[in-house]
Amino acid sequence: MRDLTTLTIHELENFFNSFDQVLCDIDGVLWNIVQNIPGASDAISSLQKLGKQIITLSNNTTKSIDAYHKQLKEANFDIEKSNVVTPTPVTISYLRKNNFANKKIFVLGTTVLKDALKEAGFVLADNGPDRIEETCHQFASLSSDDDDDVAAVIVDLDLNINYVNLQKGVSYLQKPEVEFLCGARDEKNTFGKKNHFVLGPGNFVKILENTTGRDAIGMAKRSRCMNEYLMEKFQMGKDPSRVLLIGDSISEDMVFAAQCTYQKLLVLSGLSTVSDLEKWAFPEEYKPDFYVESLKTVHELIEKVFGTKL
Repeated sequence: MRDLTTLTIHELENFFNSFDQVLCDIDGVLWNIVQNIPGASDAISSLQKLGKQIITLSNNTTKSIDAYHKQLKEANFDIEKSNVVTPTPVTISYLRKNNFANKKIFVLGTTVLKDALKEAGFVLADNGPDRIEETCHQFASLSSDDDDDVAAVIVDLDLNINYVNLQKGVSYLQKPEVEFLCGARDEKNTFGKKNHFVLGPGNFVKILENTTGRDAIGMAKRSRCMNEYLMEKFQMGKDPSRVLLIGDSISEDMVFAAQCTYQKLLVLSGLSTVSDLEKWAFPEEYKPDFYVESLKTVHELIEKVFGTKL
């Protein structure tokens, strides 16, 4: 684990020549939800000039792929729409491969996710109401598993999640034949300024796992399904060591990279801090190969090494 700025010119040149594809996290790396991170677009442009294929990743399903692509363009990132990946297309791919076309799906997630699933041809079960009369009888009648056609429960970020719908999810998952899928497992996310955090959807996934005794099949980073989707779509399986993952989270991005045997670059512009590196509290295999303050440093190092060659 080295600060990338401490490498010699020769070592930096070897590093930048050691990968062909870049999996780049979005939140905390390119922007912090509402604020662009200075220098990030310059770094992505510099990597592209070196011939690197850039694939952007996010566990955030509050935006559609179209909305992400639009925001990337407005922030001066030249990324193809097909190179934007969230748990949504991974989930759709999984459901298609496992023949859920004529089965109902109960979703705890955003309207964006639900609309994408419906557009892909899937049938969604009804959610419970936003508010109910606060009696046990009303709660029991509205949160039961009253739809026998439900074959899967999907839990992801749901900004309007409530007790009734969590209980409906629990009720459906008590049937062993109902599949349990989830999106992001992040327990906290950066929001706006650095070191300002919000609750992540992983907290609600844990509620359902702990209550039902079942483990969700992940569709986001850290999951086998996400990796299989990336390998299939971008042909990464040939030599994963030629893939660099850039992320801001040790528990999500660095773990995912380690599991997939990608190279690891940690940026300190989002969730992680220098203190996390100095007081390492994770398994050794999750240590990043290198770290930088932000992507701005990557841009500056590329200019330093390659300069007029670009």
